[in-house]
Amino acid sequence: METNRQCRLIVRILVVLSVLFFNINTLMAVAFPFREFVEGDPVPDVTLKSFQAGQSAASFSGLKGKPFLAVFWGADLPEKVAHSAKILAEVESLAAFLKQRNVQRLSVNVQNDSAAVINEVIAQSGSTMNVYLDENQKAYATLGIFVMPTILLVDKDGKVAAGMGYSRDLIDRLKGSVEIMLGEKTAEQVAAELRPEMREASDEEKNSRRHFDFGLVMLKRGQMDAALREFAKAVEIDPAMSEAHLQLGCLYLAGNELEKAEGSINKALETDPDSVPGKICRGELLRLKGELDKAAKELQAVIAAHPDKYDAYYNLGRVLTDQKKDREAMDMYKKGYLLILNHSVAGKFPQ
Repeated sequence: METNRQCRLIVRILVVLSVLFFNINTLMAVAFPFREFVEGDPVPDVTLKSFQAGQSAASFSGLKGKPFLAVFWGADLPEKVAHSAKILAEVESLAAFLKQRNVQRLSVNVQNDSAAVINEVIAQSGSTMNVYLDENQKAYATLGIFVMPTILLVDKDGKVAAGMGYSRDLIDRLKGSVEIMLGEKTAEQVAAELRPEMREASDEEKNSRRHFDFGLVMLKRGQMDAALREFAKAVEIDPAMSEAHLQLGCLYLAGNELEKAEGSINKALETDPDSVPGKICRGELLRLKGELDKAAKELQAVIAAHPDKYDAYYNLGRVLTDQKKDREAMDMYKKGYLLILNHSVAGKFPQ
């Protein structure tokens, strides 16, 4: 009886999630990685326990009067160790810049990792920041941390100046946010500096982009065959267009054309190896090929680095269903569904 009830629940969740994921390309991106406040709000107060012996605890209210930067991270998986070390290393590279501007730095472990793991991350990153612990994940809940690792920048008045997750241009974005916070530059000046020099696209690139954009329109209308033709035309004109290769790969997956799907997904990831949608699509490809352990590992790595990607939870749920792990599968479906509900309430969706 219990098994039948669980199966019926899984089916209902699958139906809901399938409908929601169908138009995933139309969803908006979440840029701010905290749920409980927005930029310009007073930062909620939290108290953090010191990791180092002989060092006092810290509280956000106690830091008021001087700007500060806090890096929140966890390392309960090997992928998270690497990502946390990377973001801490990048913040460390700005140590002199921040010290010159009297911006305090805090490193906060929010996942109750062991001392050995915390020390490993510190060693890998070369970070010299004071390390604090979020006991019982109170800060995690109070701040509504949505993405890890993530950075919070707070001005001298205790108001939130910026919040950001990791990106390739993290150093430049963080420097720019500090300069805006301190009145050294305007947002327009920073935006102009961050924006790369634009070159005129070739006629071939423009033509390829037109086919790609039209393919997206067809996809939103549910005209899959027309969308597939447009994406195929786009890569015919511009073979380096990773976005079109990825769209093709996902469409081929939907049609169970696994060989074609694999070729297109591999081409997309060759051009853009950090593509999160590409990795999620590859996880589904591995599932359909019956390589369930590899599929689970791929999707677990995505979730570890990007816990807001609800389609990764959904696809991992399908893998676990195929592995007959119904309870774990139901947990993944539930997490994906709750993420969608949270995004829906906020009016924002991750890409």
